[in-house]
Amino acid sequence: MLGKLTTNQIRKDRHLTDNNSCPECEGISETIVHSLRDCRKAKAVWNKILDANRRAAFFNAGHQDWMKSNILDDSTGNWTGEWGSFFILVIWYLWKCRNDGIFKGIKLSSSTLHHYVTAKANDWARTWIDARKALAMVEGGNRTEALIGWKKPPIGWHKMNTDGANQSNMGMATAGRVLRDHNGTWLGGFCSKIGTGTALLAELWGVLQGLEFAWKKGSRFLVLETDSQLALQLIEQRRDEVHPYATILGAIRRLLSQDWMVRLVHTYREGNRVADWLSKHSLVYPFGMYELEAPPLEVNRICYEDEAGTSFPRMVRLDNET
Repeated sequence: MLGKLTTNQIRKDRHLTDNNSCPECEGISETIVHSLRDCRKAKAVWNKILDANRRAAFFNAGHQDWMKSNILDDSTGNWTGEWGSFFILVIWYLWKCRNDGIFKGIKLSSSTLHHYVTAKANDWARTWIDARKALAMVEGGNRTEALIGWKKPPIGWHKMNTDGANQSNMGMATAGRVLRDHNGTWLGGFCSKIGTGTALLAELWGVLQGLEFAWKKGSRFLVLETDSQLALQLIEQRRDEVHPYATILGAIRRLLSQDWMVRLVHTYREGNRVADWLSKHSLVYPFGMYELEAPPLEVNRICYEDEAGTSFPRMVRLDNET
């Protein structure tokens, strides 16, 4: 959006005017961030919306950081919905009112501007929330928001998380796996660069290699998690004599029939973040499978968050909550 709004400074830069001043703040250049934040009227609106402890960071940030940090802010407070969405609506209505003042002669006091902008932003935010709820109902039955994260297995059990992906820009199938104990301690991981193939093939390779690795590591009580519901369905249904992946499915079932207890569990990506990272990182390796005895530095933060029980909100079906 930055650079698209034709403030007076941008109009002057394009030789469309000789006057770059803000319509409300005479003598001050009307940049985009000035128009949406630092103009005396805009600032009065933000001061009434923001808690005192947020104002310094809000008003001192550079325009790129200001936009990015606020748009990505999912906090809630004395506004409707998440801050990022509410923020976008407020700046839109500030810009609209600025234009109404110039082109329609509609001048609002700071107090009236605050009431108008916040009322409109709250109305649209409520509309968005209602629309998302309605869409969720249409797309797959009743849904609810749940907190999803990696969960430690029972004491004495290990957990293998696997993920496969098809890097669509290259058609390259990759897989990642991580084995941890009931404390969240790293027991081993793998990155695999499989070659050309589908995302489903990558998911199944991830499951197969994950089971092989866990067995060799001595796991006899294992929870295997993947975010591919389709892969789990194919493994469990046992009706694939003519399926193109019948060979790998058969190898997975033979491993499952060995003398150990394995639970196959579906999770969401929020509960599978380490394996997801490893799968994507597999592109940097040559073809083959590469064992990681310790977590890469970039994945340490995710491991710590998993151990601490960090969760993330997600809309899930009521009959398929994980």
